[in-house]
Amino acid sequence: MMDCEVKEYFSILLEACHVEEISLDVAYRQLRELLERLCRTQMPDGSLQMTDLSARISFVASKAGLSTVEQNRLHTFRLTSNAILNRQAEPQREQLLRDAKTLAFFVKRLTGEEIPAELYRLLPRADATYIVAPPAKERIKRMRVCFQYADDTYLYVLPVDTVADEPLRVRYNVPQINEEFAEICRILWRHAQVNLLDVTVDEVGILTPSFIILEPDYLIDISSLAECFKDYGHHPANYILARLQSPDNTRPLLLGNIANLFLDEWIHAKEAPDYLACMKKAFRSYPIELAACADLRDREKEAEFFSDCKRHFDNIHRTVTETFRASGYELDRTDAVLEPSYICEALGLQGRLDYMQRDMTSFIEMKSGKADEYSIRGKVEPKENNKVQMLLYQAVLEYSMGMDHRRVKAYLLYTRYPLLYPARPSWAMVRRVMDVRNRIVANEYGIQLRNSPQYTAERLKDIHPDTLNERGLDNTLWKRFLCPSIDAVAQRIRSLSSLEQSYFYTLYNFITKELYTSKSGDVDYEGRTGAAALWLSTLAEKCEAGEILYDLAICENHAADTHKPYLSLRTKQMVASRQERVLPNFRQGDAVVLYERNTDTDNVTNKMVFKGNIERISDNEVCIRLRATQQNAGVLPAASLYAIEHDYMDTSFRSMYLGLSAFLSATQRRRDLLLGQRPPEFDASLDTGIATAPDDFSRIILKAQAARDYFLLIGPPGTGKTSRALRGMVEAFYREGKQILLLSYTNRAVDEISKALASIEPEIDFIRLGSELSCDDSFRPYLIENVLESCATRRQVQERIARCRVFVGTVATLSSKTELFRLKTFDVAIVDEATQILEPQLLGLLCTRNPAGADAIGKFILIGDHKQLPAVVLQSSEQSEVCDEALQAIGLYNLKDSLFERLYRNLSKESANRQASTSHSSSFIPHPSYDMLCRQGRMNIEVALFPNRAFYGGLLEPVGLPHQQGELILAPELCDCEFAGLLTRRVAFLPAAVEPPAQSAKMNHSEARIVARLAAAIYRQYAAVSGFNPAVTLGVITPYRSQIALIKKEIAALGIAPLEDILVDTVERFQGSERDVIIYSFCVNRAYQLKFLANMTEENGTRIDRKLNVALTRARRQMFMTGVPQLLKLNPIYAELLSVVCHS
Repeated sequence: MMDCEVKEYFSILLEACHVEEISLDVAYRQLRELLERLCRTQMPDGSLQMTDLSARISFVASKAGLSTVEQNRLHTFRLTSNAILNRQAEPQREQLLRDAKTLAFFVKRLTGEEIPAELYRLLPRADATYIVAPPAKERIKRMRVCFQYADDTYLYVLPVDTVADEPLRVRYNVPQINEEFAEICRILWRHAQVNLLDVTVDEVGILTPSFIILEPDYLIDISSLAECFKDYGHHPANYILARLQSPDNTRPLLLGNIANLFLDEWIHAKEAPDYLACMKKAFRSYPIELAACADLRDREKEAEFFSDCKRHFDNIHRTVTETFRASGYELDRTDAVLEPSYICEALGLQGRLDYMQRDMTSFIEMKSGKADEYSIRGKVEPKENNKVQMLLYQAVLEYSMGMDHRRVKAYLLYTRYPLLYPARPSWAMVRRVMDVRNRIVANEYGIQLRNSPQYTAERLKDIHPDTLNERGLDNTLWKRFLCPSIDAVAQRIRSLSSLEQSYFYTLYNFITKELYTSKSGDVDYEGRTGAAALWLSTLAEKCEAGEILYDLAICENHAADTHKPYLSLRTKQMVASRQERVLPNFRQGDAVVLYERNTDTDNVTNKMVFKGNIERISDNEVCIRLRATQQNAGVLPAASLYAIEHDYMDTSFRSMYLGLSAFLSATQRRRDLLLGQRPPEFDASLDTGIATAPDDFSRIILKAQAARDYFLLIGPPGTGKTSRALRGMVEAFYREGKQILLLSYTNRAVDEISKALASIEPEIDFIRLGSELSCDDSFRPYLIENVLESCATRRQVQERIARCRVFVGTVATLSSKTELFRLKTFDVAIVDEATQILEPQLLGLLCTRNPAGADAIGKFILIGDHKQLPAVVLQSSEQSEVCDEALQAIGLYNLKDSLFERLYRNLSKESANRQASTSHSSSFIPHPSYDMLCRQGRMNIEVALFPNRAFYGGLLEPVGLPHQQGELILAPELCDCEFAGLLTRRVAFLPAAVEPPAQSAKMNHSEARIVARLAAAIYRQYAAVSGFNPAVTLGVITPYRSQIALIKKEIAALGIAPLEDILVDTVERFQGSERDVIIYSFCVNRAYQLKFLANMTEENGTRIDRKLNVALTRARRQMFMTGVPQLLKLNPIYAELLSVVCHS
């Protein structure tokens, strides 16, 4: 371990012991962060995914050989700090000193360094005491434990929420109590997190649980789990199979969606709803799906479908108006909740119900398909997978909401009969289902832990009819339908070439690892990530990261609106809290969960959860568009307080798996192209035009037209890649009568593309895909829902879509709307921001086929800049590395790189070889399949100097606009300003003082004050000379949310109104935009932060810091930086930047 790091550890402890100056909770916060960091340094292999600090302490303790006593002192500190950070206990000074002593000895143990005398003097003689709580002789509803080892009778585990001197013994394989879990107990791994539920404790303290739940922080969706229960068996590999089977847009699926809509209408109806009006609504909700459904092209099937709709409508009517009231049912539709979601960490499940009584005494799950029909007895029984789903909801209500399952009535409503079937709970069945859940999680864990395509290939071999047909079915249903659908996937994988197979398994492995990290999270130094942070993070951590808004009261309740229901919530007068106010990390359009939070113990795992999106947000008010209408006011009581946190969606992963499935069935030509087995082709007849093109843009547009497969465009900052190049390509292709698809990664970039399209003369017709919340107001008329508003029939929808030749949307939206490709084939797709899109995110779209079997996208053009910010990847770059030589040969070295980078790498290698083989190698022969824009019209020459030299090899030239040259003149009234000498400089660095160690490393008061004073001077200078516009003149970039909040506070204190409207944000949020002046606050207070601040890539031996590049290239006229020079100079690129700036 580096010397300076060890010094830093001890200095943090020393500061914490000098508590007078700082509050005790801040000290606890820092000690906690220190412990997290120490554990991290001992776990360099990031594939050990441990979601929980207790597991990490146990792991590190056994690795470092700590005694039980030493280990328990660390656990005691963990539990104490949890209580303090969750505001459930007040910190005590003596306790803090004892905990500092525990950590000081831990550092000494790990590093071999002696504790410095000045720190040792402050430590108390007494060690931290801990009370070992013997398990009470009683029933325990649930306990979280960390698995250590097992023998034939017992599992040996350590409790997570208390401290134990020795492992507790857990009896497993007990007949009729927990024998269902015997198999999973044999494959548990050391330090696995396990929940024990309904535990009895005998007089010697041995535990016998009814449920053993593996890695409960990895939530499995209830419907996906239930779908693993098939007529032929319930093998966990059914879960993997479902990922790789694309759901056909068929009648049953549409009927199910429409039936759900009917149920909403009947539940909410004041008077009887009209069938035709409801069908119109259904048509408005699913226009593309209905127009694209192949079944409905057949007149007879179409007639059948619409009579089905009418039948379901009438059946739902009868059930809601008659059966609900019948004795024994007692369902009251006026006191219902629609689509409540549940997150059940106890069972490791999540799900959403169709209908529930508000007091949770009964619920309904609706099915529009068939039940099991017995022709002999004329009897109808629910299907097994539907029963499983019911049971799981009953279990969730018991373990999350504390409802006794014997008192909860569960009904299955089959709308085709109609049949309202009361489900009987069978806890033995629930245990069998939970065993399947555990085996699925063990599979996923194994794939991400081993992180090896060979292992993944072994796991996927389970997708085989012989393995999945556990019941040995041999009937017609099996032979004609079930077996072929399983075999089709296995067959496709088997028929791939060995290169294609390696590619398939490597991508499957990467997506699974990424999904595991996104669910279970992983504590990096920046705080927790992943869905599990919703219940694993302490309140203090959430507040610091801006990941929670709480103590919200409803000020406007429009949850009952049938169209676009919403809620407005206001923050209660903020109590002068002990914490500095941190900025909430929520933006318009974000997906969120909303739940009642009246006490500190309320959270997403024990409250009903409502899902929605942020419609707008300001300092003291937030407006949320709900996904489901709630007619019943009692569902969201006005007197309650609420909290909002981010919703974690699996949809993007679902799309990536389906993309792999599309790869399996792609055309051979497309697969060969993507895997470098055939070179991209182009039309050579345009060569002369390209060689004699008058300017960059004309040349690039011709090259894009000449490409038959693909074309890559590198667009450095300010070179007009969207406003000029993309727009020019669209105009050229549009004139040729082509069908054009425009894609981007972020909604903001889609707004930019829309802006470019709207500026084309004469006007062109385009349709935007996506939701209105993530679309700028001015482009909402182009949204598909608004464009198709006037269509009354499926034919009109088909015609309207056929007529429009330009479609725009994000990659995510299009990946989930693949029905569009049934209605339309595109000649060309242009992908902007292509360097921010991972290969598996784009793969599905590029491999999709149209109904005729040809590629649904003809050629594709990727526009990006691999020297700006890359795609977001949660796993570390060591984990996403590709080791297979055949894949490295096609340019695939690391899956965190975009497809753009891989193709560009291959082409530039090829053109380098081509240059080497020609005699006059001095002339740069541009490759026909890629090009680069070199004229930038954004930055002043001096502002561009460093990034151009350091990152672009000096290739960027200024366009020569007025602001790119010339002198700046100081406004006369600023002569005596402290910054008078700087205000006329183009680039300058202002040194700041380091933050004292006792403060959070993620803020720097000295920098914040410099930023605010400088902002005031810039405001006066620009207001006097050319006018100040908050959205154009000035922006401030800094890496941490706490520093953003601090800078905003300092600026607000100046009382200059226009300055309060400037954007202060992270570099990620600034990508793609520009300001006249940028101030960059580095906020580096500790050496270790430098690792996280950079985002490095390499090209031809030059190291490029992508984050720094984006920050430095946002400024048009002036670029100011502030930071602690002695720390920044430890990074070679920053050191060079400072020497250039300070000597200019």
